[in-house]
Amino acid sequence: MVRLLRRVWRDQRGQSLVEMALVLPLLLLLLAGIVDLGRAFYSHIAITNAAREGARRASRFPRPVDGGYDFVKQAVLDECQAAGVALTMDDIAITTGAGGTESGFPITVTVDYTVATILGSIVGYEYLPMRAVISMVIFGTV
Repeated sequence: MVRLLRRVWRDQRGQSLVEMALVLPLLLLLLAGIVDLGRAFYSHIAITNAAREGARRASRFPRPVDGGYDFVKQAVLDECQAAGVALTMDDIAITTGAGGTESGFPITVTVDYTVATILGSIVGYEYLPMRAVISMVIFGTV
């Protein structure tokens, strides 16, 4: 009886090894997909918060300094850098509404970012483009 149980146990160990070899690649793909989704979601939250910070600064100080909104773009870059997302000045666009920089009109900050994925070559999406658009009403003209 003991010999029979040992032989059955030994046969099941081999079966478990084969099952694990078949299932492990699928589990690793699923794990990599979850990591990709988490990184993309984190990056989207970071650029949204950065665009919100830039829009807040632009609504408070709507007048361009030296012909540009570099101080607003720098606020966006600082916020993204604190979150670990690398942006450039070219990824940020600032537009004003029909009323220009007058109080009561909207000012919009748009941030474009691209996340490189881990599973890009397998799934077909090597990069995930993201965009955060935040508009705020100009409440002060300083």
